[in-house]
Amino acid sequence: MTTYDAVVVGARCAGSVVSGLLARAGWKVLVVDKARFPSDTISTHAIFPNTLARFESLGILERLHGRHEIPYFFLRWRIIGYELGGPYTPVGGHELGSSIRRVALDSVLVDWAKDSGAEVRQGAAVRALIGTGADNDPVKGVVLETGEEIATPLVIGADGRASKVARLLELEDKKPMAGDMSYLFAYWRGLPRAEFGTLEVNDRQEALMRNPCEDGIDILSVAGPADMTRGSHSDREARYRKGLQTFPESVALGLLDRAERVSDLVVVPERMMRGYFRKSNGPGWVLIGDAGHFKHPGTAQGISDAVEQAVFVADSVTGSDPKLSGFHDWRKDRSEGHYEWSFTYGSWPIPAVAGPYLSGLSSDADAKQDWVDTFTRTKSPSDVNTPERLERWFSSPAGS
Repeated sequence: MTTYDAVVVGARCAGSVVSGLLARAGWKVLVVDKARFPSDTISTHAIFPNTLARFESLGILERLHGRHEIPYFFLRWRIIGYELGGPYTPVGGHELGSSIRRVALDSVLVDWAKDSGAEVRQGAAVRALIGTGADNDPVKGVVLETGEEIATPLVIGADGRASKVARLLELEDKKPMAGDMSYLFAYWRGLPRAEFGTLEVNDRQEALMRNPCEDGIDILSVAGPADMTRGSHSDREARYRKGLQTFPESVALGLLDRAERVSDLVVVPERMMRGYFRKSNGPGWVLIGDAGHFKHPGTAQGISDAVEQAVFVADSVTGSDPKLSGFHDWRKDRSEGHYEWSFTYGSWPIPAVAGPYLSGLSSDADAKQDWVDTFTRTKSPSDVNTPERLERWFSSPAGS
């Protein structure tokens, strides 16, 4: 039986970063992923300045630029007639964010992990854990689908929402939350380069998102009520096309006739975006990224959370907290307020409530900047929604 210091299950944002950092610290690390890269996955694609700064410090950003043309932009939100957005307060010198398809980002991360010294096996799935993960029976390794048994004192589950590690540990989803949106999106080539990403939401449960991605690709996403993704393929195609024509300020009429769609339609039903917390760690195991905690993608924090959890875990186990006794509280503190905040953005605005709030927020420059900076986690929702501001906004007529 081969022995490693750590086995990481999942080689995307969380898995590649934690394995590369552990390998750099001198650990013998094996990363297994059932996918073969480049490999796509459903994602918001959003990378905010805090994560760009992290990638820069790790040498990942330089690699991304070496392979791809990377766009930088801020987001402009138009929600039931009110406009928000703008550059972020700089983090590590970055005041703009980016959007990179996962076929590009994850491939760079996997190669970075390998070059950092981790062993990466693609197309390798885990069948079982050795040990139950209980106090009297720690996880002591994994069994691959091939039957190979691999011993390790630490299994890191970084394998996403449908985590096999979490299922094998029989973990329950705690604090569940749900929004009421579903999404359809596809990638396009040949659109004029945009200076900013856009998200528009009207009062009819319709929304459109357009972000430039790497190498001249744009992602165009349409959101609608939960039943929008139901029905036949032709039904969904028709709804997607109709949604793209609903917001001509973001996608001018006739613009797509001169562009090329370069992907199939990706269907994201509401049930795929339900939030949860799972137990963070136990004897011989830890979960990072979406495997352990999932926010609604409305605030696009998935990549950021995955990377920061990977860094925290790697620093802890190679430093003063090898048993990860502080990880649960750190994760809880980091998600404080942001979890519920994300599901606000995953639900359709109620004009009677959202109107006064958005009117006040959009007309208050300091509050608006605080709101922008919640995406980089330099501000929290409570920094935006102070009692003084809420009293002022809700005591004034919407739009005044």
